[in-house]
Amino acid sequence: MKISNTIKSGVVVAFLSAGMLSASAQEISLNQDNYTVPSWTRLTRLMAEMQSASQPYSINMTLNGDPTTRMAFAWFTNSSVKTGKVQIVLKADASVEDFSKPDITIDAVSADVKDLNYVTSKNGVEGIEANTKRSYTSHKALAKDLKPGTTYSFRVGNEEGWSEIGHFTTAAESYDKKEGFSFIYITDTQAQNDGMFDVSQKTAHAAQKMVPDAKFVLVNGDLVETSGANNSEWEYEQWFSTMQDIWMNYPLVVAQGNHDTSSNSNFAWHFNTDNTFNTTSAVPTTMEGTVYSFVQGDALFMVINYEDYKKEGYFDALADWMRKQVEEHKDVKWRIATFHKNMFTGSQSHQSDSDGRLVRENMLPVFNELHIDVALQGHDHIYEVIGPVNNLTKTLVDGAVEEVETVVPGGVRENMTGKQGGVFNVNEGTLYFLNNSAGKKKYEPRDEQAMIDAYSAHGVDNYWGLFSGKFGQTGEPTFSDVTVTADTIFVSTYTVNDAGSATLFDSFKIIKEEGSSTGVSKAETSPVRIYNDSDNKQIVIKGVEPESVEVYSSNGALAGRYIGTTIATNAMGSGLYIVKAIRGNKSYYGKVIVE
Repeated sequence: MKISNTIKSGVVVAFLSAGMLSASAQEISLNQDNYTVPSWTRLTRLMAEMQSASQPYSINMTLNGDPTTRMAFAWFTNSSVKTGKVQIVLKADASVEDFSKPDITIDAVSADVKDLNYVTSKNGVEGIEANTKRSYTSHKALAKDLKPGTTYSFRVGNEEGWSEIGHFTTAAESYDKKEGFSFIYITDTQAQNDGMFDVSQKTAHAAQKMVPDAKFVLVNGDLVETSGANNSEWEYEQWFSTMQDIWMNYPLVVAQGNHDTSSNSNFAWHFNTDNTFNTTSAVPTTMEGTVYSFVQGDALFMVINYEDYKKEGYFDALADWMRKQVEEHKDVKWRIATFHKNMFTGSQSHQSDSDGRLVRENMLPVFNELHIDVALQGHDHIYEVIGPVNNLTKTLVDGAVEEVETVVPGGVRENMTGKQGGVFNVNEGTLYFLNNSAGKKKYEPRDEQAMIDAYSAHGVDNYWGLFSGKFGQTGEPTFSDVTVTADTIFVSTYTVNDAGSATLFDSFKIIKEEGSSTGVSKAETSPVRIYNDSDNKQIVIKGVEPESVEVYSSNGALAGRYIGTTIATNAMGSGLYIVKAIRGNKSYYGKVIVE
């Protein structure tokens, strides 16, 4: 490529010296005099961002097996690059020089990925014809026998081109069960143009800022919009590139959604997840690596794919696999299932879907048998806290919900039930939760009468009665900060505005205790109240003598630590605060508004 006049000696020479262009390359003559100064400047800046054809892209880490000793990697290159490797250095802040003698080098398994559909007309990519085909090389590598609780640096590629340096920390063999661990939960980024990808990347970056110590990021399906034979690899390309800084430092846990389905399997080409289910099951998934499990801390996570629900014997195969996971990890306290297609939902778009009903009929008995505690869902782009559900009767478990606040009359789009917060005891049922979507696309919630009218389609008596917590449309993209300890799972969900700022939308607590649905002993059953006494300018805590108190602003930042049952608000700015009163291994939460 040759560009004439002022940038010829700068940009083009730099490209030639970097090996990005050659004398034999097809020449394109551009003359500065034929273009406006602003457009020429944009071209100059764009040329400076161009990368060598050997450079890796769409890079990510995934959990694959035991997270204390293993980490998986995947990336794409141009089809001309046939080999790749991962280099790992036993150092948290490695520099390029440290990789001259890496501690670990793993050759990637590289495969040709031919003729993926690159763009569609809805992608809005000017200058590239719709349904243009592109070919790539997919590279995957798995690091084993790593040291537990250790931070490493890594890079991927080969001697012709290396990625930026990323970092990861293996899970600890033992951990503070009181402190636990946190992860980020998002779903349905589902973007197909630049504007939509800007929304989803702001959500993910806000989550990273809010939960910097997250052990992984769970993405519950529908990463992209366009599915089927003419899907869009460009959408995956943008999904990775707009959030590449995150994926270089946080492992992914991905579930397949219906919009990730395609005959060319480009979803599977991009991620390196455990494929044991497909190699051992009588009814494998169409998309490899989309049913897998792992244990983090005191929780067993089972990633489930319901997209193959039409296959004969598939639900039986899933049930057998889930039984095996639970049997192998019977001493782990929490059993968390995560999947895209809802088992319960209140949206206008999918509550009456026949596939959802079929999934319920086949999988609810399995969830009951295996005592699944929490089900994290996707697909429906609304916010809903459902249950705990008795999976045999499809009714709310009696006495399993307490401390839910009624904050508005209900019946409004933002909060159909009028509720928020709560403590949910999953000892005798499953809590089904969906935190809306991390992208632009949103659906509408149904009211009680609409659910009654749709009974013949969904077949759930008193469906409305299952919505025990907050239920509605957030209006903005969301993410959840999920903290798992040996005693509780605490979930805080945030909305993200156009500026990328996060605001708390709802928070609740999950426990699993016999004979108590509140997480406090019978001797402590007097209700704990946390409220703002505006007349005396103080926050008051009643019903418990806390050993310590933490106060958080609405964006999750720690505002202060205190001792006692009253906290002066004189120095606090106006706004919403989350108050956490701690006594022993119990935590009590309240929301107050300081004016």
